[in-house]
Formats: sequence, C-alpha cells, structure tokens
Amino acid sequence: MLRCVFLLLCLALVPALHAQPRDGQLFDQGRAMTERSPRANAALDRMKPLLGQWDVTLTTHPTDTTTFEAQGQAEVTYMNRGYAYQERLHVPGYDEAGHSADVMAFLVYTPAQQQWGLGEASSYTEHIELYNGSFQGDDLVLTTAVRRLGGMLLTHYRVTYAFNGDEAFTRTLEASTDGGTTWMPEERRQYTRRASAPDFLVVREDAGAAAPGLPEEARQFDFLLGTWDAAHRINLGGQWVQFPTTTTAVHALGGHGILEHSWFDLDPNLPDAATTILRLYNRAERRWESLYLANRGNSLLDFGGQWEGDQMVLHSFDTRLTDTISRFVFHSIEPDRYQWYAENSTDRGQTFNETWTIDIRRRETAQ
Repeated sequence: MLRCVFLLLCLALVPALHAQPRDGQLFDQGRAMTERSPRANAALDRMKPLLGQWDVTLTTHPTDTTTFEAQGQAEVTYMNRGYAYQERLHVPGYDEAGHSADVMAFLVYTPAQQQWGLGEASSYTEHIELYNGSFQGDDLVLTTAVRRLGGMLLTHYRVTYAFNGDEAFTRTLEASTDGGTTWMPEERRQYTRRASAPDFLVVREDAGAAAPGLPEEARQFDFLLGTWDAAHRINLGGQWVQFPTTTTAVHALGGHGILEHSWFDLDPNLPDAATTILRLYNRAERRWESLYLANRGNSLLDFGGQWEGDQMVLHSFDTRLTDTISRFVFHSIEPDRYQWYAENSTDRGQTFNETWTIDIRRRETAQ
C-alpha cells in the first residue's frame, strides 16, 4: 500500500517537475520592457500590436503532402532598453515525435537603412537566421536566401507578419527555389491574444539552468552566467577611450542558449546605450552562433566560432581573406573573472591589431 502511494506521488510530481522553468531572469536595465524608449525611432511603433501574451497555433509541413499542427505560447515585449521587440515562444510538441521547440526573436527597425531586421534563434534547429525587409501595404515582409547543405540550389525564405486587428496576427514562413516566382509554405503561426498573467512563461529568479541532454560543447559559455562589472578600452580613431559597463547573462531558449545584456551609462549623449547577445551551440555544424543587437544603430549581426585551446574564438561568418578580418576572443577565464578582446587584420591575417579590450569581474553580492 505504501509503495503504491509513493508511486502515485512520484507520478503526480512528474508534470510539476517538467513545468519548472529553465530560463533565467530577464534583465533589461534602464527601461521597462513594456515601454519604447522616447529616443528610439518612432517607426518602431508600427509593430506595437505585437506586444502582449499569445496562444499560438503552429502548422508545419513535414512533406509536400502532409501537415502537422501544434499548440504553443508566446510573449512579446520591448527589449534592448526599449529599442526593439523580443519574442519568446515555447511549443511543447513541435513535431510528430514530440520534440519541444523554444524560439527567441529580435525584431528591430534600422533608421539608417530604413528597413526592418529579424533575427530568430530556435532550440529545435539549433540555428540562427537573419531576415530583412519592409512593409508591403499593411504587412511586414522580410526575406533571406541561403544555399542549404553546401549545394548550388539557392533557397529564398520569406517571413510575413499580417495583423487581424489588435487581438490576432499571423506569421508565415515560405520558401522558394525558383528565385521567388513560386512560394511553398514552411510554417504558419496563428497568434491569438490572451489575458495577461504575471506567471505566463515564467522565468526563474536566478540565472536559470541548462536543458538536459546537452553536449559538453554546449556548456562552454556557462562561465558568462551571472552579473559582472566590465572595464572597457576601445580604440576610437587612434585614441584609446575607457569606460565601464554592467553585464548580465542567463540561460534562455528553454536552457539551450545564453542571453547576455550589457548596458552603458557613461555619456549623456548616448542615453539608453545597450547591447544584447543570444548565444546558441549548433551541434550539426559544431560551432557557436551568436545573434547580436546594439541600439546605437539598431542593426543585427550573426557571428560565431568555437573553442581553440584555452580560448573561445568568434568571428563574422562569410569572411574572405581579402576582407578585413575581425575576431573576438574570450581568454584568461576564471570563476570570477574573464577577459575579452577584439582585433582586426588587413594583411590577409598575417598580423592583427587590437581594437577593443574588456576586463570583466563578477559583481560581489551584498552580505
């Protein structure tokens, strides 16, 4: 009898344990995540209906003749101190095998280019994709093009946001292999607004926890977790300038990635300055991918790399030897301190010149 009671208690605990959040506390200092910064471009307001909490129905197309439907939940807030939008999406059973998917997206407006940018990271694909585009009528349409698996075939992708009043919108992903003449559906998300709740897609009060089953390589950035004080030296036109920042890093993407915020309060001419980086390990390509957003131009950057010896070495993707070669290196990593530098080469990688250094020390907690 006691054994039966014990087994029943264990079974009752399974869903509760499974429901425990892995994502850490969201930091975005200096601006509530429900407000646009008054210094951000007003064009950002055109996508304001995205804000809120949503029930999501996802339809995917595993083959040309089959579809699969799943249910998820999403929340959209402002981010990067009120200069962009951030979506967190969780889908418990994304495919027929029951695999879950966590998605984080950054949506930005870049005034200099007068266009929108979308960066989206998925725990399901372990990949980051970047799109850019503009409004076509009332719909926001963003595109990208890639050669999958190293082949000759160029595949175009198109993301479309279409609103149905303030209570619903759709996001469709389509693919084309004939230069955009015809488009085939890949994924459709139907968002329906739900009543706001404080415990919706709840996050932890600490830095969170990694997802179970990750390979050792996917834990290589765990040293970033926590709150840090950083001392910067940057070369601006031949003159080295020093300034401080605060940095936080927590688990994100259901414990599959790491979300890092840095904010700068050093110059009244640069209020609300901040950067956000989402880092995700791609097992298929055996490398880290990073999605970077800075609100000093409000543009996105996708870069990555891997561990080399006792250093993490990252670089821009699709760089040729004749380009300016840039790389970003984490080194001297200790439990409560690490260092970072950026350097460039203009002579085909024969020599490198440092352009930026950071000394990062863990912030001491109050006793």
